[in-house]
Amino acid sequence: MIEEELIRLRRHFHKYAEPAWMEFLTTAKIIEELKNYNLDLYYGKEIYFNKRMGLPEKSILESYKNSISISDIEKKEEILDSYTGLIAVLDTKKIGPNIGFRFDIDANELCESNSLGHLPNILNFSSKNSFAMHACGHDAHMSIGIELAKILASNIKKLKGKIIFIFQPAEEGVRGAYSLMNNPIIDKLDYLAGMHIGMDVKSGEIGVGSHGFLATKKIDIIFKGKASHAGASPEKGHNALLAASSAVLNFNSLAQHSMGEARINVGKLNAGSGRNIIANKAKIEMEIRGENDHIISYLYDGVNRIVEGSAISYDCSYEIEIKGQAPSLISYDEEFIKNLRNYYKEKSYKLVDANLKGSEDIAYLLNEVRKAGGKTVHFILGSNLKDSHHSEEFDINEKDMLRGVNLMVDFVKYIEKIDKIDYERVENENIAYRI
Repeated sequence: MIEEELIRLRRHFHKYAEPAWMEFLTTAKIIEELKNYNLDLYYGKEIYFNKRMGLPEKSILESYKNSISISDIEKKEEILDSYTGLIAVLDTKKIGPNIGFRFDIDANELCESNSLGHLPNILNFSSKNSFAMHACGHDAHMSIGIELAKILASNIKKLKGKIIFIFQPAEEGVRGAYSLMNNPIIDKLDYLAGMHIGMDVKSGEIGVGSHGFLATKKIDIIFKGKASHAGASPEKGHNALLAASSAVLNFNSLAQHSMGEARINVGKLNAGSGRNIIANKAKIEMEIRGENDHIISYLYDGVNRIVEGSAISYDCSYEIEIKGQAPSLISYDEEFIKNLRNYYKEKSYKLVDANLKGSEDIAYLLNEVRKAGGKTVHFILGSNLKDSHHSEEFDINEKDMLRGVNLMVDFVKYIEKIDKIDYERVENENIAYRI
C-alpha cells in the first residue's frame, strides 16, 4: 500500500514537473495530500524570512500561471507570487526533541526525452511541460516526505516532541534554502536530516553522513557598451562582446587553489544584435565552486577583479548579480554519525561511502542547526539510475522509495531512543542544553 502510494505520488509530480519558484501545482498538491492529517501547515509568505534569489523573468511566470488552474486554497495568490513550498509540523503535545526533515520539490529546466524506451513515456507520466523535467529525483524526495509525514502523523501517540517537514522550493540553482533561513520553526530544530536519491549509489545501499559538499555561487554578469556601425564608425562603439570574452578567457586563471578543490565554469554567453553592429550588451551566466568558503571568496574576488579590468579595457559598464549560492558543510558531530551508522548496520542496511561531489543548498539549513548545537545528517538513498542526474533520460528505480521512507522512520526511532535530554526541566528552568 505504501509503495503503491509512493509510486502514485512520484508519477504525478513527474508528470507535472515545475522548475524553481514555479512549483505552483506542486505546492497545491502537497497541501492537498497533507491537509487531512494531524499536521499544522505553513506556506506562502509566512515561511520566508530572506530574499528569494534567481526568480524567473516575469513574462515566463505570467505565461505559465495563465496556462494552469489551481483549486481555491488559502493563500493561493501568495503561492502564485512564487512563495512556493511549505513547512508541515507534527506536534505531539509531549515534551521532546524537534526533529526536522528537508525535501526539495523543484524540477530541472530540461525537456524530457521522447524516446519510446523511456519508462515515463511507456507508462504515460512523462512531463507535460517541455521546459521542465524531474531529472534529479526531487519527485521521489517529496513523495517520500509526504508518505513519511502521513505515517508519523498516524502514529502520533507513539512519538514525542515535534517533527518538522520542510518541502523546499528552488534547490536547483541553489536558490531556495537561503530564503527559508531565520524561520523560527527551523531555528528551533534539535536534529535535521536531508536525503538525496541516486548519486552513484546503487539500489539497496545507503550513505549516512554524505560529504563532498562544495560551496558555490551562481553569477550573472552584464556588460553594457555602446552600439555603432561596425564598418562606418567602429571607433564610436564600446564592444561589450569583447569585454565579456576577455573576462571569460581570464576567469580560467582562477581555477586552482592550494587549500582544496576549486571550480569555475561559464555556461552561457549571449551578446550583440547583428553582424555589422558593435555589440552594446553581453550577458555571462557562470558558476564558481570551492571546497570551502575561503576558496569561494578567493574565486569571487577574482571574478570581480577580472570583470572590472575587462570593463575598463573596453570602456564598458557592468553589473554582477548572484542568482544562487550555497556554503560548504560544517562538519557533522562525529560521534553522532558514528553511532548512527552502527545503528543502521544493526538494522541490516548496507552502508557505503557517500561523496556528494557537488553543491546542495541544504547546507545552509544543516549549518544553522549545527551552529546552534543541534545534530545533523545527510543521507544518500541508493538507486540504479537509467541515466545520469540532469539528463533527459534520467529515471530512478521506484522500488527504492520505500527504503527511503523506512530509512527516515528508523531515524525518528533512533532519535527517540537516544535523546535523553530532560526537555521539561530545560523549559521550566530556561537551561541552555545545547553544547
